[in-house]
Amino acid sequence: MEPPSEVLLHGEFGAAGGSRGARFALTLTRRDLHVQRLVPRPEQDRRLVLPLCHVLECRAVRGGQRGRRGEDGEEAAAEEEEGGSEAAHFAIYCYPPKKRLVGAARGRQRLVKVFQVDGGERRADNLAEAERWTTAVKCLLLGVQLPTEAEITPSLLPKPRRLLLLVNPHSGRSLAMNYCQNHILPMILEANISYNLICTEYQNHARKLVHDIRLDEWDGIVIVSGDGLLYEVINGLMERPDWEKAIQMPVGILPAGSGNALAAAVNHYAG
Repeated sequence: MEPPSEVLLHGEFGAAGGSRGARFALTLTRRDLHVQRLVPRPEQDRRLVLPLCHVLECRAVRGGQRGRRGEDGEEAAAEEEEGGSEAAHFAIYCYPPKKRLVGAARGRQRLVKVFQVDGGERRADNLAEAERWTTAVKCLLLGVQLPTEAEITPSLLPKPRRLLLLVNPHSGRSLAMNYCQNHILPMILEANISYNLICTEYQNHARKLVHDIRLDEWDGIVIVSGDGLLYEVINGLMERPDWEKAIQMPVGILPAGSGNALAAAVNHYAG
Protein backbone atom coordinates (compact mmCIF):
# COMPACT_ATOMS: atom_id res chain seq x y z
CA MET A 1 0.00 0.00 0.00
CA GLU A 2 1.36 3.40 -0.99
CA PRO A 3 2.08 5.69 1.99
CA PRO A 4 -0.01 8.90 2.27
CA SER A 5 1.50 11.96 0.64
CA GLU A 6 2.84 14.78 2.76
CA VAL A 7 0.37 17.66 3.14
CA LEU A 8 2.06 20.91 2.17
CA LEU A 9 -0.90 23.31 2.39
CA HIS A 10 -4.50 23.03 3.52
CA GLY A 11 -7.24 25.66 3.51
CA GLU A 12 -10.91 26.45 3.05
CA PHE A 13 -12.07 28.70 0.22
CA GLY A 14 -15.18 29.93 -1.46
CA ALA A 15 -16.27 29.40 -5.06
CA ALA A 16 -15.83 32.14 -7.63
CA GLY A 17 -18.38 32.63 -10.37
CA GLY A 18 -21.71 30.86 -10.46
CA SER A 19 -21.53 28.53 -7.40
CA ARG A 20 -22.92 30.94 -4.84
CA GLY A 21 -22.47 29.83 -1.24
CA ALA A 22 -20.29 26.84 -2.10
CA ARG A 23 -17.21 26.16 0.06
CA PHE A 24 -14.24 23.92 -0.69
CA ALA A 25 -11.43 22.36 1.33
CA LEU A 26 -8.16 22.29 -0.62
CA THR A 27 -5.23 20.07 0.25
CA LEU A 28 -1.94 20.33 -1.64
CA THR A 29 0.57 17.47 -1.71
CA ARG A 30 3.69 17.08 -3.82
CA ARG A 31 1.76 15.23 -6.52
CA ASP A 32 -1.89 16.31 -6.33
CA LEU A 33 -4.35 19.01 -5.43
CA HIS A 34 -7.32 17.54 -3.54
CA VAL A 35 -10.59 19.49 -3.79
CA GLN A 36 -13.49 18.55 -1.49
CA ARG A 37 -16.80 20.34 -1.61
CA LEU A 38 -18.02 21.26 1.88
CA VAL A 39 -21.29 23.19 1.55
CA PRO A 40 -23.90 22.96 0.32
CA ARG A 41 -23.37 19.23 0.81
CA PRO A 42 -24.74 17.27 -2.16
CA GLU A 43 -26.37 13.87 -1.87
CA GLN A 44 -23.04 12.27 -2.74
CA ASP A 45 -19.63 13.55 -1.66
CA ARG A 46 -17.98 15.45 -4.50
CA ARG A 47 -14.22 15.05 -4.32
CA LEU A 48 -11.82 15.94 -7.08
CA VAL A 49 -8.15 15.04 -7.31
CA LEU A 50 -6.11 17.11 -9.76
CA PRO A 51 -2.72 15.49 -10.46
CA LEU A 52 -0.11 18.23 -10.78
CA CYS A 53 1.22 16.54 -13.91
CA HIS A 54 -2.01 17.75 -15.60
CA VAL A 55 -1.75 21.32 -14.22
CA LEU A 56 -0.49 23.95 -16.63
CA GLU A 57 -0.43 26.99 -14.37
CA CYS A 58 -1.73 28.49 -11.14
CA ARG A 59 -2.02 32.22 -10.62
CA ALA A 60 -3.87 34.92 -8.76
CA VAL A 61 -6.58 36.55 -10.86
CA ARG A 62 -8.11 39.97 -10.62
CA GLY A 63 -11.78 40.43 -9.92
CA GLY A 64 -13.92 40.82 -13.01
CA GLN A 65 -11.72 38.66 -15.23
CA ARG A 66 -13.60 36.07 -17.18
CA GLY A 67 -12.48 33.08 -19.18
CA ARG A 68 -13.83 30.30 -21.33
CA ARG A 69 -15.94 27.68 -19.64
CA GLY A 70 -14.37 24.39 -18.62
CA GLU A 71 -15.70 21.02 -19.67
CA ASP A 72 -17.80 20.88 -16.52
CA GLY A 73 -19.51 24.18 -17.35
CA GLU A 74 -17.94 25.97 -14.40
CA GLU A 75 -17.08 29.59 -15.01
CA ALA A 76 -13.34 29.93 -15.38
CA ALA A 77 -12.89 33.32 -13.79
CA ALA A 78 -13.41 35.34 -10.65
CA GLU A 79 -16.05 37.98 -10.17
CA GLU A 80 -15.82 40.65 -7.51
CA GLU A 81 -18.84 41.03 -5.26
CA GLU A 82 -20.63 44.33 -5.75
CA GLY A 83 -19.81 46.90 -3.12
CA GLY A 84 -16.08 46.20 -3.01
CA SER A 85 -15.23 42.73 -1.73
CA GLU A 86 -12.07 42.18 0.30
CA ALA A 87 -11.68 38.70 -1.21
CA ALA A 88 -8.90 37.63 -3.55
CA HIS A 89 -8.93 34.78 -6.07
CA PHE A 90 -6.58 32.23 -7.59
CA ALA A 91 -7.08 29.97 -10.60
CA ILE A 92 -5.83 26.48 -11.44
CA TYR A 93 -5.47 25.79 -15.18
CA CYS A 94 -5.57 22.06 -15.96
CA TYR A 95 -5.59 19.87 -19.06
CA PRO A 96 -6.55 16.38 -17.84
CA PRO A 97 -7.21 13.55 -20.32
CA LYS A 98 -10.75 13.25 -21.56
CA LYS A 99 -12.75 10.25 -20.51
CA ARG A 100 -12.02 7.89 -23.34
CA LEU A 101 -14.90 6.11 -25.02
CA VAL A 102 -14.37 2.86 -26.90
CA GLY A 103 -12.98 3.68 -30.33
CA ALA A 104 -12.60 7.40 -29.57
CA ALA A 105 -9.37 9.32 -30.11
CA ARG A 106 -7.31 10.42 -27.15
CA GLY A 107 -7.41 14.05 -26.15
CA ARG A 108 -7.40 16.50 -23.27
CA GLN A 109 -10.02 18.81 -21.87
CA ARG A 110 -9.47 22.29 -20.51
CA LEU A 111 -10.52 22.63 -16.89
CA VAL A 112 -10.20 25.83 -14.87
CA LYS A 113 -10.98 26.01 -11.17
CA VAL A 114 -11.15 29.42 -9.49
CA PHE A 115 -11.28 29.77 -5.72
CA GLN A 116 -12.12 32.76 -3.55
CA VAL A 117 -9.79 33.57 -0.67
CA ASP A 118 -11.90 35.34 1.95
CA GLY A 119 -10.56 34.26 5.34
CA GLY A 120 -8.78 37.56 6.08
CA GLU A 121 -10.33 40.86 7.06
CA ARG A 122 -8.19 42.86 4.63
CA ARG A 123 -7.80 42.37 0.90
CA ALA A 124 -4.00 42.48 1.31
CA ASP A 125 -4.12 39.46 3.63
CA ASN A 126 -6.34 37.51 1.24
CA LEU A 127 -4.14 38.40 -1.71
CA ALA A 128 -1.06 37.24 0.20
CA GLU A 129 -2.75 33.90 0.88
CA ALA A 130 -3.72 33.54 -2.79
CA GLU A 131 -0.12 34.24 -3.79
CA ARG A 132 1.15 31.70 -1.26
CA TRP A 133 -0.97 28.98 -2.84
CA THR A 134 -0.06 29.95 -6.40
CA THR A 135 3.63 30.07 -5.49
CA ALA A 136 3.51 26.64 -3.85
CA VAL A 137 1.84 25.04 -6.88
CA LYS A 138 4.25 26.73 -9.30
CA CYS A 139 7.27 25.59 -7.28
CA LEU A 140 6.03 22.01 -7.47
CA LEU A 141 5.46 22.32 -11.22
CA LEU A 142 8.95 23.74 -11.77
CA GLY A 143 10.80 21.45 -9.35
CA VAL A 144 11.71 24.30 -6.99
CA GLN A 145 12.46 23.25 -3.39
CA LEU A 146 9.66 24.34 -1.06
CA PRO A 147 10.66 25.87 2.30
CA THR A 148 8.45 25.99 5.41
CA GLU A 149 4.87 27.16 4.92
CA ALA A 150 5.58 30.64 6.30
CA GLU A 151 8.49 31.15 3.86
CA ILE A 152 6.53 30.44 0.66
CA THR A 153 6.73 33.75 -1.22
CA PRO A 154 6.82 34.69 -4.94
CA SER A 155 10.56 35.43 -4.62
CA LEU A 156 11.16 31.65 -4.81
CA LEU A 157 10.08 31.53 -8.44
CA PRO A 158 12.52 31.82 -11.35
CA LYS A 159 11.93 34.33 -14.11
CA PRO A 160 9.26 33.35 -16.67
CA ARG A 161 10.46 31.10 -19.48
CA ARG A 162 10.87 32.46 -23.00
CA LEU A 163 10.19 30.45 -26.16
CA LEU A 164 11.13 30.97 -29.78
CA LEU A 165 8.01 29.93 -31.68
CA LEU A 166 8.59 29.08 -35.35
CA VAL A 167 5.54 28.69 -37.58
CA ASN A 168 5.45 27.49 -41.15
CA PRO A 169 2.27 29.18 -42.45
CA HIS A 170 2.13 26.85 -45.48
CA SER A 171 2.15 23.60 -43.51
CA GLY A 172 -0.63 21.12 -44.14
CA ARG A 173 -3.53 23.02 -45.64
CA SER A 174 -1.99 26.37 -44.70
CA LEU A 175 -3.79 26.28 -41.34
CA ALA A 176 -0.73 26.33 -39.07
CA MET A 177 -1.17 29.99 -38.08
CA ASN A 178 -4.86 29.40 -37.43
CA TYR A 179 -4.01 26.49 -35.11
CA CYS A 180 -1.38 28.62 -33.44
CA GLN A 181 -3.65 31.59 -32.73
CA ASN A 182 -6.70 29.59 -31.67
CA HIS A 183 -5.12 26.79 -29.63
CA ILE A 184 -1.40 27.20 -28.94
CA LEU A 185 -1.01 30.86 -27.99
CA PRO A 186 -3.87 30.81 -25.44
CA MET A 187 -2.19 27.87 -23.67
CA ILE A 188 1.21 29.59 -23.73
CA LEU A 189 -0.32 32.72 -22.20
CA GLU A 190 -2.13 30.66 -19.55
CA ALA A 191 1.22 29.07 -18.68
CA ASN A 192 2.76 32.55 -18.19
CA ILE A 193 5.41 31.89 -20.83
CA SER A 194 6.72 34.76 -22.93
CA TYR A 195 7.49 34.09 -26.57
CA ASN A 196 8.59 35.51 -29.88
CA LEU A 197 6.61 34.20 -32.85
CA ILE A 198 8.27 34.11 -36.27
CA CYS A 199 6.62 32.91 -39.47
CA THR A 200 9.13 31.32 -41.81
CA GLU A 201 9.19 32.96 -45.23
CA TYR A 202 11.37 30.71 -47.36
CA GLN A 203 13.15 27.37 -47.40
CA ASN A 204 15.93 27.15 -44.77
CA HIS A 205 14.71 30.35 -43.08
CA ALA A 206 14.46 28.52 -39.73
CA ARG A 207 17.89 26.97 -40.31
CA LYS A 208 19.45 30.41 -40.61
CA LEU A 209 17.52 31.82 -37.66
CA VAL A 210 18.63 29.19 -35.15
CA HIS A 211 22.18 29.32 -36.49
CA ASP A 212 22.39 33.00 -35.50
CA ILE A 213 20.35 33.25 -32.27
CA ARG A 214 21.84 33.88 -28.83
CA LEU A 215 21.20 30.73 -26.84
CA ASP A 216 21.00 32.49 -23.48
CA GLU A 217 17.94 34.47 -24.63
CA TRP A 218 15.76 31.38 -25.01
CA ASP A 219 14.55 28.50 -22.88
CA GLY A 220 13.36 26.44 -25.82
CA ILE A 221 12.34 26.35 -29.49
CA VAL A 222 8.83 25.24 -30.47
CA ILE A 223 8.00 24.37 -34.06
CA VAL A 224 4.45 24.60 -35.41
CA SER A 225 4.75 22.73 -38.68
CA GLY A 226 5.12 19.34 -40.27
CA ASP A 227 8.34 17.36 -40.09
CA GLY A 228 10.35 19.58 -42.47
CA LEU A 229 10.84 22.58 -40.19
CA LEU A 230 12.25 20.40 -37.44
CA TYR A 231 14.85 19.15 -39.94
CA GLU A 232 15.87 22.76 -40.60
CA VAL A 233 16.11 23.62 -36.89
CA ILE A 234 18.24 20.59 -35.98
CA ASN A 235 20.60 21.25 -38.87
CA GLY A 236 20.84 24.94 -37.97
CA LEU A 237 21.80 24.08 -34.39
CA MET A 238 24.36 21.49 -35.51
CA GLU A 239 26.04 23.93 -37.91
CA ARG A 240 26.83 26.44 -35.16
CA PRO A 241 30.41 26.73 -33.84
CA ASP A 242 28.99 25.97 -30.35
CA TRP A 243 26.90 23.05 -31.63
CA GLU A 244 27.63 20.85 -28.61
CA LYS A 245 25.90 23.37 -26.35
CA ALA A 246 23.31 24.40 -28.94
CA ILE A 247 21.98 20.90 -29.53
CA GLN A 248 21.04 20.71 -25.84
CA MET A 249 18.43 23.43 -26.40
CA PRO A 250 14.96 21.93 -25.73
CA VAL A 251 13.06 21.62 -29.01
CA GLY A 252 9.35 20.85 -29.29
CA ILE A 253 7.16 20.10 -32.30
CA LEU A 254 3.43 20.77 -32.51
CA PRO A 255 1.79 18.97 -35.44
CA ALA A 256 0.43 21.27 -38.14
CA GLY A 257 1.46 19.41 -41.30
CA SER A 258 -0.26 16.86 -43.49
CA GLY A 259 1.17 13.66 -42.00
CA ASN A 260 2.95 14.68 -38.79
CA ALA A 261 4.65 11.29 -38.54
CA LEU A 262 7.48 12.58 -36.35
CA ALA A 263 5.22 14.35 -33.84
CA ALA A 264 3.04 11.23 -33.68
CA ALA A 265 6.09 9.04 -33.05
CA VAL A 266 7.33 11.32 -30.26
CA ASN A 267 3.92 11.33 -28.58
CA HIS A 268 3.66 7.55 -28.89
CA TYR A 269 7.11 7.10 -27.37
CA ALA A 270 6.17 9.43 -24.50
CA GLY A 271 3.01 7.42 -23.79
